[in-house]
Amino acid sequence: MVGALATLLYYFWDGERQSSAIERQMEENAERGGFLFARNCSSCHGLTGTGALERGGLPGAPLNLEENRPTAPGDLLTAQNRFRDTIACGRIGTLMPAWSQAQGGPLNDFQIQQLVTLITGTFPGEDPLADPNLISDAGWHNAFKTANHDSEFDPPKELSEAVDNETTTFVLNDASGLLKDSILRIDDEPGDEVYELVKVLTVSEDNNEIEVERGVEGSDAAEHEAGTEVFNGPALPGTTITGETGTPPCGQLAAEPAATPGPPIAVTGTVTMSMGDNFFELNAQRNPTLSVRAGDAITVQLTNSGSQPHNMRTAGADAELDSADDVVSDPDLISGGGTGTLNFSFAEPGKYPYQCDFHPDLMKGEITVTP
Repeated sequence: MVGALATLLYYFWDGERQSSAIERQMEENAERGGFLFARNCSSCHGLTGTGALERGGLPGAPLNLEENRPTAPGDLLTAQNRFRDTIACGRIGTLMPAWSQAQGGPLNDFQIQQLVTLITGTFPGEDPLADPNLISDAGWHNAFKTANHDSEFDPPKELSEAVDNETTTFVLNDASGLLKDSILRIDDEPGDEVYELVKVLTVSEDNNEIEVERGVEGSDAAEHEAGTEVFNGPALPGTTITGETGTPPCGQLAAEPAATPGPPIAVTGTVTMSMGDNFFELNAQRNPTLSVRAGDAITVQLTNSGSQPHNMRTAGADAELDSADDVVSDPDLISGGGTGTLNFSFAEPGKYPYQCDFHPDLMKGEITVTP
């Protein structure tokens, strides 16, 4: 009996040990996926993997979302297949290129699986033995840590004096080596997704001062304390549309040319607009020009008929996107099959742009305001 009991206890212990080993392996795969993400994907999807939710102007879809980490086995497998195929083959008509070595990209199949583990919180083919959010958190933490390490100056640079959100002259502990027109990241809490990007206009190494343009690339100007670390800014997204030229990867159809907007569509009151992958559509027109009268209150009912996240942003009174007076749909991320609402009104005649934050190069148009 003692021997039988010992054998039974061993099997219980060995099973728990195996389960723990699998969980550790999944966490390691997610962390390796975080390293790959920081080096290859963050220029489009953001340092934290949340795309335009992190900073306006980022064209990559948000990946670091709880909805991308389903626990139901069927839903998990569907998500894993979708992300694996998208990473391997790219998305025709978007900036997402093919990353698989079989399609001319730099990543092998196992590296792509590690990225899928980062996004979905478990390794493809494995049952989620632990909370996928916890596994994914480990990976995303490593992604941000890697991005900070890669962009840190050596020796580190920091603000010698505090600045408010209007200061354009920064005093650093060391301004040597900084170049005109470069982008810097001002990050009060390097573990936080909120940061400011500034563009260097002039550099004075004699007194360690730089003149900067505040809140560039969709970030917001903010106050920063003395001692705040200054990083090299993130790489900016490319502009090459996948499938626009050459042979489309994985047998996909060639990208369709951007639709030429038809005549302006007059709208009043409430109007229903659909969002596909990747276009706005109203009255069978894609990315239409909307015509409204000054002072009219417009409500746009949005339906996402595609599979990718979309939203709608309009410029405010300054007629410039990614500025403080923009109006954004509620919610600001509308998943496939979801709905949202955008309310706007313009007091002055003029031309005001609109776009989808997640696909700003493809989903964009104009609102013409008449007297």
